[in-house]
Amino acid sequence: MKRILTNLRISNMRMRNLSILVSGFAAAAMLSSCGAGGDNQGLEYAPNMYHSVAYEPYTQIVDEDAGRWLTSIEYPDGHAEFYNSNNLNPFHMNMREIPANTVARNKNGWLPYRFGKDSLAFAAAVKSPLDSTAQIIAEGKVLFDAYCEHCHGPKGAGDGKVGAGIDNPDAPGQKKGNYNGVPDYKSAALKDITEGHIFHVITYGKNLMWPHGSQISPEDRWKIAKYVKTLQK
Repeated sequence: MKRILTNLRISNMRMRNLSILVSGFAAAAMLSSCGAGGDNQGLEYAPNMYHSVAYEPYTQIVDEDAGRWLTSIEYPDGHAEFYNSNNLNPFHMNMREIPANTVARNKNGWLPYRFGKDSLAFAAAVKSPLDSTAQIIAEGKVLFDAYCEHCHGPKGAGDGKVGAGIDNPDAPGQKKGNYNGVPDYKSAALKDITEGHIFHVITYGKNLMWPHGSQISPEDRWKIAKYVKTLQK
């Protein structure tokens, strides 16, 4: 009887060890299937959440059999679930190609600003497309405070914290970190500049002024120009 019980215990231990071993192999296999690299995205849970049926502009799955195992929709041309390229376009692009000789416009219908960096004299004659309404000027102030005040100061006197620097504790009465040369908008050299001039300088920069065309939209640049003119009065 003891021998039978002992054999049963050994058998149960072996079965338990075998079960643990099998579970370990299964877990390792599952983890390895989740690995991704290159074109292999690994095992996907609920793949329909990752692969849109509609055309996507920035993904190109050109294999018409991709996702065949999951296909639940009968597509007219017979492709599988994940295929999302445009076979009518020679480059398989899903975005429409821009027609030849067309020019992009912004939401207001404005053409791109074409004057080059060295065309300030011509740019100065450009009229602002915005009206001098209280709302436009108020929006220009908000933009000025965000992008310009730190150098030009709240009143455009060139006394912003970046321009003026901070007190130097090691040399009383002197400044450090100052960006010397930020002009006063009311100075004789600037008091008569036009909104077109201001817009151009914001776009390309001038002297100490760095270009901000990539940070500030054309519409917002014109709003800032409107507000700067109010500071000059």
